[in-house]
Amino acid sequence: MNQHALIKTDAAKSPFLRDWRNKDAAAWTEAEKRKRIYISPVGLDHLRPMSRTLSKIEVTEKSRQKNVRKLGDYFHEEIVKAFKSAPPGNREVVPAADADSLVLEVAIIEFNPNPVIGGLVRKGINILLWPGAETAVSHKLKGNMAIEGRLMDFKTKQVLYEFADAEQNRSGIILYVHDYTTYTYFRKACREWAKQIEAVVRTEAASTVKDGPAATLLLW
Repeated sequence: MNQHALIKTDAAKSPFLRDWRNKDAAAWTEAEKRKRIYISPVGLDHLRPMSRTLSKIEVTEKSRQKNVRKLGDYFHEEIVKAFKSAPPGNREVVPAADADSLVLEVAIIEFNPNPVIGGLVRKGINILLWPGAETAVSHKLKGNMAIEGRLMDFKTKQVLYEFADAEQNRSGIILYVHDYTTYTYFRKACREWAKQIEAVVRTEAASTVKDGPAATLLLW
């Protein structure tokens, strides 16, 4: 990926934290001819070690590896589902790349499982002090997940678009069920990312696609 070229996005226009768009108009004109899209299995080859203390205390690396593989499979299924349920007239999802297809690659590069202890600590701080008091330390008390992805023209091998994003529980003042489960929130994040990725690819990485709300209103 062109990590050095990824720039911070305008949150009002992009659901991703950073992205890069190929400025070659000819590359996009050629890509418009591709009537299919191949969605690669979600990559885990560049997954970083756990970096948050509570995550490392609560979850063994063996357990994390097992569950991140399940999460990767689930993420891939959701991306495929998002493209297959897109408005009529869009690219056909195919099982293998060919000269008439674009290729979408997504990888999970960081994953710290959500620590249940962190949710309990945050709740305790709010009860003992005041609602929202845990905001200053909430970042370290939550798990997080980061992804990177790119869209490529299989025929020309031109990379058209790259993006990077990260998520952690967005519960705000009210603590949801997600704060007391290790993996549930990240399944929700994958569903949201899948829809956003499809929308961005469909609009050729040029139109406004907004991120989800700051706080989740759904339990699952």
